Amino acid sequence: MSIDEQLNIIKERYSTLAKRLNQSEKFKNIARIEQIGNIVRSARKTQGLSRKALCELCGVSYSTLNKIETGSVSVRLDIVMNIVNKLGLNLWIG
Repeated sequence: MSIDEQLNIIKERYSTLAKRLNQSEKFKNIARIEQIGNIVRSARKTQGLSRKALCELCGVSYSTLNKIETGSVSVRLDIVMNIVNKLGLNLWIG
C-alpha cells in the first residue's frame, strides 16, 4: 500500500472520529424523559413565568402543567412538545 493510500485511510478515520466527537458534544446536555418536569419548571422560572402565565401561553390547564412539573402523570407528547417549544427548548427523541 502506498503512502498516499495510507494517508487517505488515516484522513477517513480522522473524519469519522471527528464527526462522532461532534455528535457527542451535541448530546452532552441531554436529559432523560423522567427529568422533563424539572426542566420545564426550571426553564419557566428562569424566564420569569408563573405557572398560570405558561398555561395561558400554551393553552394547557393549570392542573396539567402542575402534574407535568411534579412528574405525577403521563401526558400526551403533543402537550409536552407545545410547552417545551413555548419555553424555547428542544425535545429530542431517539
